[in-house]
Amino acid sequence: MKALGLSEFFLVAAEVTDFCRSRGIVAAGRGSAAASVVCYLLGITGTDPVNHNLLFQRFLHLGRASLPDVDIDIGSSRRDEVLAWVEERFGAATEAMVCNKITYRLPLAVQDLGRGLGIPPVLRNTLSKTLGRDYRHLRPHKAREAQSVFDAILKDAPVKEVLLRLLELIEKGFVRHISPHSGGVVLSRYPLSHYTPQERSSGGIRLLQFDKDDAESLGLIKLDLLGLRMLGVFERCREEVLRLEGKWLTLTDLPDDPDVWQAIQHGDTMGLFQIESPAQTRITVDVQPQSFLDLAHQVALIRPGPIQSGTVHPYVRRKKGLEPVSYLHPCLEPILKKSYGVLLFQEDVMRIAVEVAGFSWNDAERFRKAVSSYEEDDEIADEKRRFISGAQHKSGLDEQAAVEVFDLCSSFRGYGFAESHAWAFGTHAYTSAWLRHHHPAEYFSALLTEDPGMWPRATLVQEARRKGVGFSRVHINLSGLHYQVGRNEDGSKSVRVPLTSIKAVSVGVARKVVLERLRGGPFSGVKDLYERVAVDRDTLEALARAGAFDSLQERRDALYQIGALVHIQLPAQKPMLSALPETSPLLELSVREKVTWDYRLKGLNEWGVHPVDLIRQQLLSLGATPMVRLPHHGHVTTAGVVIAKQRPPTAKGFAFYVIEDVPLRLQVVISPDLWESERSVLREARVLVVSGLLEKRGKAWTIRADQFVDVHGNTATSGMEVA
Repeated sequence: MKALGLSEFFLVAAEVTDFCRSRGIVAAGRGSAAASVVCYLLGITGTDPVNHNLLFQRFLHLGRASLPDVDIDIGSSRRDEVLAWVEERFGAATEAMVCNKITYRLPLAVQDLGRGLGIPPVLRNTLSKTLGRDYRHLRPHKAREAQSVFDAILKDAPVKEVLLRLLELIEKGFVRHISPHSGGVVLSRYPLSHYTPQERSSGGIRLLQFDKDDAESLGLIKLDLLGLRMLGVFERCREEVLRLEGKWLTLTDLPDDPDVWQAIQHGDTMGLFQIESPAQTRITVDVQPQSFLDLAHQVALIRPGPIQSGTVHPYVRRKKGLEPVSYLHPCLEPILKKSYGVLLFQEDVMRIAVEVAGFSWNDAERFRKAVSSYEEDDEIADEKRRFISGAQHKSGLDEQAAVEVFDLCSSFRGYGFAESHAWAFGTHAYTSAWLRHHHPAEYFSALLTEDPGMWPRATLVQEARRKGVGFSRVHINLSGLHYQVGRNEDGSKSVRVPLTSIKAVSVGVARKVVLERLRGGPFSGVKDLYERVAVDRDTLEALARAGAFDSLQERRDALYQIGALVHIQLPAQKPMLSALPETSPLLELSVREKVTWDYRLKGLNEWGVHPVDLIRQQLLSLGATPMVRLPHHGHVTTAGVVIAKQRPPTAKGFAFYVIEDVPLRLQVVISPDLWESERSVLREARVLVVSGLLEKRGKAWTIRADQFVDVHGNTATSGMEVA
């Protein structure tokens, strides 16, 4: 570090994490920096790299041409506070963020070119939407691969062929615009105007017109200050525990709890960091993690790199003892022994390049970057020749064996984790599981506020209820800006739903309501709120429809009163004489109507009524067995609300949906053939009746579908959001 002139850089990084600790901001270094003993001793990272045998050379070495990255995750809700302090501490002239160069993918190119060609907005939007999960990842020059979509939407219109030809002419990597990097802060000894033009983003961020690679080429040092919502969850949860129980949780030294590990092993991972997806839940049940090493491996497994290199299934089978551990060549055993003979981390690729092919660490880093990001084979042809030659001379491999080892490394294409990064994230995963187990109300309150994961809020509320957490209704006199835990009369805890959970209520409006409530006391109803706070009609009606006045007046009465008020007086003014007519007798909303409004306005229902409950008889008549009564395995027909849709490029055409029936969920696996035949149904489906082969493993329930029915026209589910 001293030889490379980086001593001050590490002290600056330590100063940032020290500032965060002094303000109670949860922050943690991760990425390759977690392999540095100096970062660990300075308090930048929390993982002991010596104890875990992490590769320091992935982070820094004397031959390295590029500068190291120090990534510091900060709770998202307070990241702006840290960035403001950095600018004040180090000076606005010598601090700015690098930019991201936004390049074209097919949907964005269709929008821009379509606009220039005069294609109507409705048609452009339909075309972009129909490209969907199948083709949205394509570069524009490969537009012909989506010919069927263009034919279906544009039919025989002359503009179709013109559009396709223009799309094919867009160069790969063509930059459309620049935007702020997710966290890359450049610090310089001299004013940054000496190096690069600068501008202000639309959000007011000082922005270099160079990206991270340009900045690196200029010798500028970048410190990544990244917002991570899960750290915000930890921070809010800790504050709630302090407020309610008077104790301060030290999140960096949580005890090892067998009950926490048991819940993880059972696949009970909803709301946990990095391990809550259906794929991760299934892997959790398979590998039965019981240590931080296991969690680090699990977090790294479900990534494009390991998936495309064929790592996942051999790893699981070998860890469970279902097949012997084997190595492509004996020279790989010292490197891959810890991961049962499979390629799992970025460091594995570098170690193979150095120890098998004789690369320097600098060349190994270049090799790793090349094989993880190439799109065409000719892009890595030179690296392949060098690797094969090096492996033959360094390790005595014949050409075929050298090619096989190279192919193993090149198959690790796409995003894979650094081992040090996986350790940091594995620690966060355990922290989230520990907090959820020991402080469920506080944890789910923080989780719903920060919203860091993949699941809709209604699903998180159902999961919280399953764990004994109650919810109190949104209330104009009791709700605040965030989900907050309170104590009931019997001493139990419940989570109060905030005003900001209502879609039309902004943070600014909610803050005005809370401040006026503190100044002038509780509101007596809609009229009182209208006379004391400047609130527009749409917001006022949303509050009424969502039930914020339920304890004061019925929803229809409140809406009738709002309609009258906005026509006879201005908001935030008390008239000398009231001309408000008396409310006519109105029918009270039915339970079904209230639940529908709740989901449309808040995306959840506090009393625990699920949309499937309202159409249970209809689903039973269609032969759908409730999930709670499903057998352990076999061919079944069941139904649920669609809460997640995925069709990742690495899945070889398979799609994965998740459907929910009250507190239970199962993953629906859709084959490429079934997707093609049912695509139009699946794309818009909200409630699905699914037939197929069911398999249950712990909390990981999977059905391999062979037939679908979309339940159309159900108003009770029209407010459900899909992740």
